[in-house]
Amino acid sequence: MAIGVFDSGIGGLTVASAIKQHHPNQQIIYFGDTAHLPYGEKSADHIKRYIKAISAFLFSNGCDQLVVACNSASSVLDDMEALPNFSSITNVIDPVINAIQKHRTIKRVGVIGTKRTIDSGVYVERLKARRPDLEVHTLATPLLAPMIEEGFIRNDIAKHTIHEYLSELPEVDALILGCTHYPLIKNEINAFFGGDVQLFDAPELVAQSLHVNQANNSKDGVDVFYVSDHTSSFEETAHRFFGSSLRLRKSDLFEY
Repeated sequence: MAIGVFDSGIGGLTVASAIKQHHPNQQIIYFGDTAHLPYGEKSADHIKRYIKAISAFLFSNGCDQLVVACNSASSVLDDMEALPNFSSITNVIDPVINAIQKHRTIKRVGVIGTKRTIDSGVYVERLKARRPDLEVHTLATPLLAPMIEEGFIRNDIAKHTIHEYLSELPEVDALILGCTHYPLIKNEINAFFGGDVQLFDAPELVAQSLHVNQANNSKDGVDVFYVSDHTSSFEETAHRFFGSSLRLRKSDLFEY
């Protein structure tokens, strides 16, 4: 049985890559909804429709577990009607919340993410529920995901955009990278803080939280990557993570 992973674009590849490192024999079927990115600019109702369609697609293609590798999508999951009968559905928010909970010395937390994720208040709500003593500061950084999708990562554009956004944050002990695109600019974010702020992101934490039945490992299963619209940036990033043998397919799921 395969693990289904989806995101609006390339960000979820950071999660899929971490899962593959922890569970190398586990087949992954990935869906990048590049036709509708970024999800952070979409309404909750539209995102729910995308989740419903993509989860059904992944389930019908043999996925036993579902990883919602998108913070904007994860923020509306609790309001979703019944999804296919996966053995587990993992979001990218709760593993990060659980990690923060274990670091009792952290008193001030910053959260950056898309408008949808920040406006949902999901991080503030869940952090405060677990740690009422926490001081939580949130900041919408809507240009970062499109910037990364376009390949502006290690250059002056990325550096200046990061500086403009993060300069608005008050002093914090830790920063949650509340978008799965952001690990791709983690080094640049760390450099802005001079390494003095602890960064938390989803990929490793999600991979560690998955309970994979070793009996279901698909040693001969080939990872498959679907996109709703082909983009050169997705293909380049996917090959960087998974090698030149990666199989990229265009899906007609959203072609009406």
